Amino acid sequence: MPASPALGKIRFIATRLAPHKGKAALLFALLAAGIALQVYSPRYLQLFIDQAKEGRDLSVLATSAALFLLLTTLRQVATVAAQSMTGKLTWDVTNRLRLELTRLCLDRGSEFHKLHPPGELLERIDGDVGRLNNFLSAFALKVVGNHLLVAAAAAAVWIIHPVVGAVVAALTAAALIVLHGMGGRGTRTVRRYLAESADLLGYMEERMAGREDIRALDAAPHALAVYYERLRSVYRTRRRTGTVLGLTLNAGEVTLAAVTAGTLLCLGLVALNGADLSIGTMFLVHYYVAMLLVPLRNIVAEMSDLQQAGAALHRIGELFGEAQANDNTARAAGRRAVPDGPVSVRFENVTFGYEKTNPVVREFSLHVPAGRSVGIVGKTGSGKSTVAKLLFRLYEPQQGTITIGGADIRQFDTDAVGARIAYVPQSVELFEGSLRDNITMFDDSVEDERIHEALRLLHMEAWLSRFPEGLDKPIGMDGHNVSAGEAQLIAFARAFLKRPDIVIMDEATSRIDPETERTIGAATETLLRGRTAIVIAHKLETLAATDYILVMRDGKAVEFGETRSPSRDPAGVYAKLLREAGENE
Repeated sequence: MPASPALGKIRFIATRLAPHKGKAALLFALLAAGIALQVYSPRYLQLFIDQAKEGRDLSVLATSAALFLLLTTLRQVATVAAQSMTGKLTWDVTNRLRLELTRLCLDRGSEFHKLHPPGELLERIDGDVGRLNNFLSAFALKVVGNHLLVAAAAAAVWIIHPVVGAVVAALTAAALIVLHGMGGRGTRTVRRYLAESADLLGYMEERMAGREDIRALDAAPHALAVYYERLRSVYRTRRRTGTVLGLTLNAGEVTLAAVTAGTLLCLGLVALNGADLSIGTMFLVHYYVAMLLVPLRNIVAEMSDLQQAGAALHRIGELFGEAQANDNTARAAGRRAVPDGPVSVRFENVTFGYEKTNPVVREFSLHVPAGRSVGIVGKTGSGKSTVAKLLFRLYEPQQGTITIGGADIRQFDTDAVGARIAYVPQSVELFEGSLRDNITMFDDSVEDERIHEALRLLHMEAWLSRFPEGLDKPIGMDGHNVSAGEAQLIAFARAFLKRPDIVIMDEATSRIDPETERTIGAATETLLRGRTAIVIAHKLETLAATDYILVMRDGKAVEFGETRSPSRDPAGVYAKLLREAGENE
């Protein structure tokens, strides 16, 4: 958000309303018309009172009364129309904002998501945007409308009597300054409360996701104790927030009382000085002062909602700014298209650590020629999976370069890189829907013939035939009705459908039983044939189809050579691993 909070909020709202200029213009025209009618119609009451005092005919009085009722009716029509249009407009604007925030979060790298758990992001996307929807719904009618009505009522009093008008304008300006000052202080307090609430939701989401491990390890007491302490902290912040809001409301009521008392005192002084004011004029001044107090009272009454909306606006702006500063520059630095066909992959002196002071990959170099495959082996924690994540751009290296086809990977469009790479991870995410949806990732353009072809190559037809529903077999939330091995088979089918140029397999068969692994062995060779591939595995037989073997230790490449080369050093690390694997069998 910009340096000035108020200016930043105005710019933010203006940007969101820009695609709806026509509707916004009509809305504010209706709003202005309603205020003009509300300010002008009381003049017919003044006229009615003065005409009655002068003993005018009943027809004249009836005309004045009828005009007042007509203008009042028109004002109500304009207000109802503005309310209806405001609801539709704010719904469109906030839903579009939800989509933007969701896409922004999905596009961010793992570094961003490491800082913000899913529960917190859901609170930001849905909770904060919901508060913003309340703000935008009130923006035209309660914020702009109230301020315009205050200005119009004060101007009307000034036209009737400049001295009274000057006093009313000064008291009103002072009231607005006090109210906005208190509102700014309350916004900061509410922002702290919302941040702590989002953190609490993130904590609970993480613990609920790991509920099986928590129960198995008897860690529920610790999880509940931490939850209780965080809940106490949120409660304390909420109490402070309530105190600030209470002070704000009390200050608002005192301010309104000061405006009323000051105006009445001024009217009394004017009357004592013998000002030539008719009864109708005195009534009109009183009417305008009462009218002026209504929007001021509305501002006080809506202060809590407006403070929450202001805090939500600030947090949404923070999310946009933090996401862009975190990894947007690196991920969107280039818009170059990835060359067609098989491409080479090269790591040059790459260093990366999830914590910058503790590198996981150190000065790592690797060259995979176009259309060739390399298997990476090493002990747990040697950095194998991190290499795959760096190529898939889940993280950005802190040192060195990664190239595809001889060009720095940062020059390519991020979505284009993802479309050319099939990533088969060890842990596969499944979603509530049908088997077809999970294989195609909800892409309705993929025909069933292509799906069956992929399943045939994977020798999964027998598995599919077990389900009467076929591709319509329902998959539960988080894939709870699918085994881990079946989930990895679905991941293989996804890779086949993608027809990629680069394949990354990260322990892709670790959860598949030996018989199934032998069944899809030929399919794996088909997938790798003619494609640039990186295959990560602990089981050495999984790497038999690769062209090269790379051994990693402590984040570095310590040995590299052809998989079936007879000239490999029998004293080398890979040869030792082969002997150990043979002994274990």
